[in-house]
Amino acid sequence: MTNIYDKINDMDFDTDSIELNDIEKEKMFRNAKSYAKKTNKNKLIASAAAALLIAGLMTPPVRAEVLKFTTDIKVSMMDAFGASPDSYKYITELDESVKVGDDSFVIEDIAFEDNKAFINTLRDSDGSKESQLSENEACVYKIVVDGVTYKALGSSRSSGLLEDGKTISEVSMINFDKEFPTLNNADVDLYYTNGNSTKIISTKASTNTVNEENVIFAKDQKLKNRSVISLMKLNPITMTAIIKNLETDYYYQIEGTNNEGKTLLLDERINENGEVTFIYNKDFSDMTLDEIKNADIINFVLKGTRINKESGKEINGEYKTIEEFTYKK
Repeated sequence: MTNIYDKINDMDFDTDSIELNDIEKEKMFRNAKSYAKKTNKNKLIASAAAALLIAGLMTPPVRAEVLKFTTDIKVSMMDAFGASPDSYKYITELDESVKVGDDSFVIEDIAFEDNKAFINTLRDSDGSKESQLSENEACVYKIVVDGVTYKALGSSRSSGLLEDGKTISEVSMINFDKEFPTLNNADVDLYYTNGNSTKIISTKASTNTVNEENVIFAKDQKLKNRSVISLMKLNPITMTAIIKNLETDYYYQIEGTNNEGKTLLLDERINENGEVTFIYNKDFSDMTLDEIKNADIINFVLKGTRINKESGKEINGEYKTIEEFTYKK
């Protein structure tokens, strides 16, 4: 199957839409997860996490007018994504209004880790759940850092409606074809597309410097089910786990509990032939990144729910225990 981002990178932007067959569409939706609503102390409601889709995949409602969005509202990466207060050293604030095709939004800030970029944005909303799951949104198809191009391979997004009922706060995690370099004050260009419209946002940003503060929880650790934790790490941006040799017909998550009974959750974000990347979900975690970092013992449980190969949907949505392992400082 052709990756949707391969199609974007190869397309002629005079083209009005990209056609995917039913299997390709189903695969895109398999990369998405739905969250139940949950109010938290950061005044966000975790309502959805969806794969970014460009215009043309389905038949999205077209916005009739340009959104009149202001930059009066500020949402930090810490509020939106659960980053540590120490993340300010590695996050670039843009606070820039952008219009790409029919989509208007504000880029709050951006951060880079390994081959991933995290982009925090704000959008207007009518308060409906449908507006939070809109498919007619611009997406980043490549990033250029000091003249070198990094192509987007895929993306997932967590979003929530703010207390004002009129603003959607979302964080997109985009994975690229190679790791970003470790640079301070690099020239960074974000290439957005929406249908046949494109936009370049240029800024100065540090890339991948956050790994200077990595705390390693596991590396090349073999599990009983023959899977291997290639890496589990935490830094001020997020917590990440990469596990390989997993069965491909499951959705996975990792739950953790410290000796005080407080919990954390790592969601599946990328699954490439059984190598799964998990990312910290602050809306379903009792523990902050700093609390996880300072914990003496954390008991982890890898869980999975089987996917129906025909429909691409979870069979029953119930997660069963796949493996257990413990971290001790």
